[in-house]
This record gives sequence, C-alpha cells and structure tokens, in this order.
Amino acid sequence: MTADRTRTDAGGEPPEPHPGPRTAPSGGAGDVAVTTKADQIAQAIEELIIAGRLAPGTVLRQDELSRRFGVSRTPIREALRQLAAVGLVSFTPNRGVRVRALDRDEWTQTFLARAALEGAAAELAARRLTDAQLAELDAANAEFGRQTAVLRDPGAPAIERERASFAWIAANEDFHTTIIRAAGAPLFERLIAGLRRVFSGEALWAPGSPADRLYEINLRQHEAIRQALAVRNGPAARILVQDHIMDSWRLLQAVLDEPRA
Repeated sequence: MTADRTRTDAGGEPPEPHPGPRTAPSGGAGDVAVTTKADQIAQAIEELIIAGRLAPGTVLRQDELSRRFGVSRTPIREALRQLAAVGLVSFTPNRGVRVRALDRDEWTQTFLARAALEGAAAELAARRLTDAQLAELDAANAEFGRQTAVLRDPGAPAIERERASFAWIAANEDFHTTIIRAAGAPLFERLIAGLRRVFSGEALWAPGSPADRLYEINLRQHEAIRQALAVRNGPAARILVQDHIMDSWRLLQAVLDEPRA
C-alpha cells in the first residue's frame, strides 16, 4: 500500500485532489457560486480523510483551508457543515473542527439509504433517459474503464496512479450523476447529493490484493446498469444499482481493512 499516511493538519502539504465541478442547487447566482465551490471543497477534503491523509483528530482551521483552496471563509464554512452532516468532521466548542474517526455503522446506514434512493432514481431514469444522456453515460463508463485498468496495473508509475485515481473518481461521479439527473427528480437529486461519498483509490488501492478484484466487479456492474437503462428496463436498473451501491460499500470496507504500509 502507499505509505503516504502521515498525520498532518490542514495547513500541511500532503498531495490532494483538485476540486472539480459539481452541480449546484437552484437559487440565486451568488448562492449557486458559493454552494458549488463548497461542494468541490467538501469533496476534496473528504478524499483526503478517506485516503488517510487527514487523520482522525486533525484540526481543520478555516483560515488555513481558505489559503489552501484560494477562497473566502464562506464556502469553507459550508463545506465543513456538509462534512459534519455526514459524520466526517465534528465541531467542538472552543476547539474548532476536527476530523472524526470513521464509524462503520454510520457508513452502513449511508450506503443503505443511497442504495434505496439511487435505485429508485435509476428506475425513473430508464423511462426518461435521452440519447444524449446515454452517450454521456457511455463516455463516463469508458473513461472509468480506462482508469480502472491503470490502477489495476502493478507496474504503473506512482505519478500515473495518482493522476488515474482522481480521473477514476471523476468518471465514477459522472456515471452516477448522469443517471440521477436523467431521473428528473430534483428532490431525489438533493437527497442523494447529501449521501454520496467517494474515496480515493491512490492511497488505498493495492493491485493484486483481495480488494483489487472488487474494482473489476465494480466496472462490470456499471456496464450491466448501462445496458438495463438502454433497453428501458426500469425494475432491472433499480435492482442492479442497489446491488452496485452495496457492493461499493463492501469494496470500501475491504480497502479500509487492508494492511497499511
């Protein structure tokens, strides 16, 4: 496994994901800009936590995070609220914001809720998916497959694996987001956005390990979901997505349980 798991506070310089674009909820232009940036920052911090680069107990200081991400404190505060809502950080009076230890029971509940909601969204999407959205789904999954191949290659250079890990995350995000948007259910979209958790493969992924096989299963499940949507089989899409989400939880557990170098 990658040995880059040293504890650092938010002002340190561990490698970090570059925040990418996310869909903002409806509202005024200013609200959209702030919320979108907050979503990006929350995702970036989350990936550092899951990858072990921000250890439990690490203090997240708003001024340091503002400098790190080049933004004001407003999106930082919103990002930290998002992370607190899903249990990744905690607000302690007079001690600030700290990274929480992962609670497996809370994670199980999160993935169960995701499976129910995303499964329902997939069933709706099967009836409403446009040809353009199907093409987006194909493009996202093709990229997901390419990055999976890189990350499963034990001979890939470290810098290539780091780049591929974030591309893998982005492609996975695009695949699922396309389905959720195609459902045309804004309430589902908002609820799912609050539940969806991603994790970085770069610091956790060991080619050839027991967890490695699960990544290949993950890819095959994407392909099955795409096929069900293409033939407008809503009930099948629902079941496939639900199984996929719960298998993703089993994958995350296997990765987190692997010995760390």
